Parts: sequence; C-alpha cells; structure tokens
Amino acid sequence: MKKIVILIAAFVFAASSLSAQVAPRMKYKDLKDTYNPKEYVKSANDPYSPGWSGFASFVLPGLGQVINGETGRGIAFFAGDLAIGVAANLCADKFMKYVQTDANGKPVKDGGKYVYTDDAAARKWAGAIIGVSAVGVANYIWSICDARKVAKVKNMYYQDGLGKHAVGLDMYPSFDYAMTGEGARVVPGMTLALQF
Repeated sequence: MKKIVILIAAFVFAASSLSAQVAPRMKYKDLKDTYNPKEYVKSANDPYSPGWSGFASFVLPGLGQVINGETGRGIAFFAGDLAIGVAANLCADKFMKYVQTDANGKPVKDGGKYVYTDDAAARKWAGAIIGVSAVGVANYIWSICDARKVAKVKNMYYQDGLGKHAVGLDMYPSFDYAMTGEGARVVPGMTLALQF
C-alpha cells in the first residue's frame, strides 16, 4: 500500500512539474499554441480583463493589446487602422475630383444626386471607398476580438504559473458499508482523489 501511495505521489509531482511548459514572462506569440482561449475559465486572481481589453480596443484599435503587455502587437493594429484611414481619405479625395462643382466650388446635384465629370471613374473610386471601409471594419473587429483572446491566453498562462491547473492529489478518510454474513458493517478506509 505504501509503495502505491509513493508511486502515485511521484506521478502527481512529475505531472504537476511538467504541466506548465512555459518560461516566466512569455509573450502571446509563444503562448498561443499552448493555450486554447475557448478553454479559459475566469479566476479572481487574473491580471488581465478580457472585457476591458476588448473595450480598450473598441475605443482605440490596439490599445487592448498594449494594456495586456503586447505593445508591438498593439502598435501593429493601430498602424493598420491608421493606414486604412489614410487609404480611405485618399480614395475619397480621388472620388471628389470627379464630382462636378459650380463656380463657388460647391458640388452640383441633379435630383438630389451628385453630377460626375466621369461616371466610370467616380464609380471606381466609390467602390474603392467601400472596399477600404470594409477592410477598416474588419481590422477594427479583429482588434477587439484579438485583445480579448490575448487577455484570456495570458490569464491561462498566469493561472498555470500559480498552479491552478496543475495536477493535485488529496487523501482523506472515508467510511463505507460492507455486507458480511452478519449484516452490514461500517468499514473505514482512505479515499485518494486525483485532480487535474
């Protein structure tokens, strides 16, 4: 019996020491293959808030990543959003060049619609504006979702560092009933609980 308990204790110790295959202060790019954010379970000690991280990236793309300690990733999202904004502005300028204006520089409208000097070119730039805007919306949503994902993965890493998901062994006394020829009899014993 002692050998079995020692063997189980050795197994638990080995499993718990191997459960966190990560080094201290790792970045998200190193952790994303180790942790699945869908398996994240919130803990009171989590240093990052997925909700606030997503909200921060809602306010300013990339801010949630910066708050989570992923500055380079956050700057990349912000720079992408800035580049998309510049591209949309350039497309809008090109589009407006094809809008006919009067002597005062105001756009000419016919029946509530703008009049174009070149309809084909105006349609091309209008399509470009729509395309760039769609990319901007996609980048914006991606930034929010990514900030939440980064927070979850880094929290899972933090939880592993605290040993919250390590294998645990607990042993406590228990009592059970056993049927004998004389009837039911209380039999004392030990219960071994393995948690992982």
